[in-house]
Amino acid sequence: MMSVPFFLYRYLLTFLFLFPVWAVGQNTIGLAEIKNYTREITHGKAQTWNIQEDRFGNLYFANNAGLMCFNGHEWKKYSLPNKTFLRSLAIARDDRIYVGGQDALGYFFPDENGLLVYHSLAALISPADRAFADVWNIVTYDNAVFFRSLHKIFRYDPLKGKMAVYNIGEGSRWIYMAVYDQHLYAQDETTLKLFQYTHGQWKPAMIQPGHSIMAMYHYNSDTILIASWKDGLFLMNRQKQIPLVIDAAILKDQLYCIGRINAQTYALGTVSNGIYFIDRKGRTIRHLSMHEGMQDNNIRTLFTDHESNLWSGLDEGIDMIYSSSAIQKIKSDKLPSTSAYTIRILNNSLYIGSAEGLHYTQLSLPASEDISLSRGTFSLVPHSEGQTWDIDTINGMVLMGHHDGAWSIQQHGASFINDNQKGVWQFRRLPKPGYLVAGTYEGLQLFQQKKGKLESVPLSHNSLNEPLRFIEIDDENNIVWASHPYRGIYQIKLSPQFDSVISIRLFTNAEGLPGTLGNYVFKINNHIVFATSKGIYEFDKAGQTFKASVKYAPVFGKMPVQYMVSDATGKIWFATGDKLGVAEKNTIRYFPELQGQLVGGFEKIYPYNDNNILIAAYRGIIHLNYNKYKEPDSNLSARLTKVITHYKRDSLLFSDYFVYKGQLSEKQYPANVHSLAAGFSAFHFEFASNQLREAAKVLYSYRLSGLDEDWSAWSTQNFKDYINLSYGNYRFEVRVKDNRDNISSPVVYSFEILPLWYQTRWALLIYSILFITLILFLNRLHHNRLRIQKEKFEKEEAQLKYLHELEIKSNEQEIIHLKNERLETEVIYKNKELAATTMHLYKRGRLLGKIKDELSVATQKLSDKESRTEFKKVLKLISEEEKRENDWEQFAIHFDQVHNQFLSKMKIAYPDLSSTDLKTCAYLKMGLSSKEMAQFLNISLKGVEIARYRLRKKLGLSPGVHLTDFINQEATK
Repeated sequence: MMSVPFFLYRYLLTFLFLFPVWAVGQNTIGLAEIKNYTREITHGKAQTWNIQEDRFGNLYFANNAGLMCFNGHEWKKYSLPNKTFLRSLAIARDDRIYVGGQDALGYFFPDENGLLVYHSLAALISPADRAFADVWNIVTYDNAVFFRSLHKIFRYDPLKGKMAVYNIGEGSRWIYMAVYDQHLYAQDETTLKLFQYTHGQWKPAMIQPGHSIMAMYHYNSDTILIASWKDGLFLMNRQKQIPLVIDAAILKDQLYCIGRINAQTYALGTVSNGIYFIDRKGRTIRHLSMHEGMQDNNIRTLFTDHESNLWSGLDEGIDMIYSSSAIQKIKSDKLPSTSAYTIRILNNSLYIGSAEGLHYTQLSLPASEDISLSRGTFSLVPHSEGQTWDIDTINGMVLMGHHDGAWSIQQHGASFINDNQKGVWQFRRLPKPGYLVAGTYEGLQLFQQKKGKLESVPLSHNSLNEPLRFIEIDDENNIVWASHPYRGIYQIKLSPQFDSVISIRLFTNAEGLPGTLGNYVFKINNHIVFATSKGIYEFDKAGQTFKASVKYAPVFGKMPVQYMVSDATGKIWFATGDKLGVAEKNTIRYFPELQGQLVGGFEKIYPYNDNNILIAAYRGIIHLNYNKYKEPDSNLSARLTKVITHYKRDSLLFSDYFVYKGQLSEKQYPANVHSLAAGFSAFHFEFASNQLREAAKVLYSYRLSGLDEDWSAWSTQNFKDYINLSYGNYRFEVRVKDNRDNISSPVVYSFEILPLWYQTRWALLIYSILFITLILFLNRLHHNRLRIQKEKFEKEEAQLKYLHELEIKSNEQEIIHLKNERLETEVIYKNKELAATTMHLYKRGRLLGKIKDELSVATQKLSDKESRTEFKKVLKLISEEEKRENDWEQFAIHFDQVHNQFLSKMKIAYPDLSSTDLKTCAYLKMGLSSKEMAQFLNISLKGVEIARYRLRKKLGLSPGVHLTDFINQEATK
């Protein structure tokens, strides 16, 4: 056997001798946040035996109630068919969740909708081997799954679907099985012999620790860290095995399980006193139990998830410990859990001021490192009881602003400086060496350092008796700027000797401030600024007014800021409302985890360095490791956890997992897209993030393509409901944003709502055909209607035309009738005139005839020849007068006017007619008798007959034609 190297002996001896000094003492001052999941929350039972995580970030717990699942949003429970306790689980490469319980082993795998379904493997076991009690752990190795009970190990081959059984000898038990360094090991409890699985057989392993093994971890290149059930921890290599010395209290509290946080830190779970965190050297760096907020001290199992959160399965409940969080609480037994008001790191000691005084602890780590991992116990600085407002170091002196006045801290003891009993808010150094000024409850107070001590000295003309909580010094102009809570900002000018006040001026909104409320003065990167209710302002010395800061307005805008402080690198830490933020390179980052935790109205941020940002909170001090906080997280992802649709009853469409061709997928494939009946119009979506640590602060944004045009606003709401969706194809997308403003890729869920039968494509085709047919029918009907209307119109038009023609004809006939009547009237009138004329001619002829006859008789009786001669002349004149044609011509003209040019037409038609013939025709037309005609023609009746005869002959009338009828017919032509 090889001798033990000297360095190992020295290592062991050093651990053993130093153990009482560093191992039993103090806990870390930083307390990780603990999230309690009670049985009421998880719906489980007592005792959680095993915890695992799948590649999607889902967590699984082997619980007495069955398989518990947590997706970051919702707890679900899946019981085994026989309702047995679940003792163990493992997740294989094919995403099957293998489980073991009392006489039960099998696996869960999601169905097509994502619900886990249990598949028992017990049928593959021969009846003789089916009574195996509890399956205590499961491991996957070489494409097979191994189940360990106390007396049997089962090997399941998923490819062949076969089960092999490995029994241990009588009186022995299998107490351990695990994969280490790509080899599968199992241990016999009786002989403590370690076996290795090789080529289907269990053979003694090359390494034999000689202890009952709980776990084995890789420690370094050739060393194994072995955890034993009863003997603690060991470091083992090929040469030797040595103990890794740990706190004796851990063994006393009965070590039960171990979990690896990272390469430097391990968590040890005990039966009776919670969890101990140790480093690689075995030193206890933190201890968590019910006293620190855990639900139970009996730890059954430990598991570290992808965020390095430590999950602990307890006898009662499940706890999640933010063991690697960038945000920790500073806590100690003697540190009061009340609001803190001031923080300071001085001489590698941490000071915290509260309403109960000033407490401190010596840091075990350099302040350049993360002091939340420093071990220590807080103590009260003697004589510092009461309200503490400020702790600062000026001119090598540690000063405390207190409700009772100014105090000096020396060797962790407080001594009173002044007897004035003015409460002191804060101290500021003056340009004059050895002088400083304090803002107090009643104005300014001047101090002078003499022989290493601080004394209060008079300040002449100091007439301002207002509380001055915030003061800053303008060294160049000997000015003290002080803000008042509701009056405005005071400018207090001091003398060059700083022993008197020269002037006091109050600035309000009249000088450019947004208002008299909410004004604060700070020195940021050696430059005095004024935080107001509407952004950051600066003082314009030339104009004696306040103006918005040209430098900081682009960063803060009109944001109301009530506290600001700059760190050594120029970053500005600030408080606005109930939020904490930091401005770095003109970009603002908020810390949503800390929203609402700052002490309102008394905000205090102490940025010592980027590893140690200390914030005064309502329940003590919060420690922020900014370097760790801003580390990018490339694993952020959104997860869809549930899709429910409603139609008459709720139907689950999806739950946690996408399944495609019997395998889990990170996305939905087209084959998994649901086509739903038209009645499904209401949908409920639930989603989560793989960020378990700050699940409540994670923001979500979603949209439903096919309905929403844009993404929704970011919010913490992790569900969305849609109602009254019409038929069509939809695509629901959700993405997540964490507290570092990282945005994940969206997760997508597609579905289709089928149309009603009357909304289908065939229906639409039929509708189209019917519509076209209807259009054609209506068009035909329209054309027929137009044709009928046209025919009717034409008929009506013809009828109207006919009626119009009839009307016109009737009117014409009426006109003709009227004209005829008029003509007849005219004819009658003219005939009367002709008759009168004819009568006149007739009478004149008779008169002339009588005169002629009388003169002829008288002439014959005359004897005187001369007288007879004269009478003969008269007779001759009468005879000539009778023969004159003038009267006839006048008569003929008048006659033609009355009888439509009858005589002229007769003369043209019968040119041989003489005037006597024409007269005869005229008298016949006038209906005169032969006797009357004889008188007018001055002929006898015989002569009239002769004249008629001659006229008939000239007219060429046949004997049967009556002369008068012929004359009348000719007159109408």
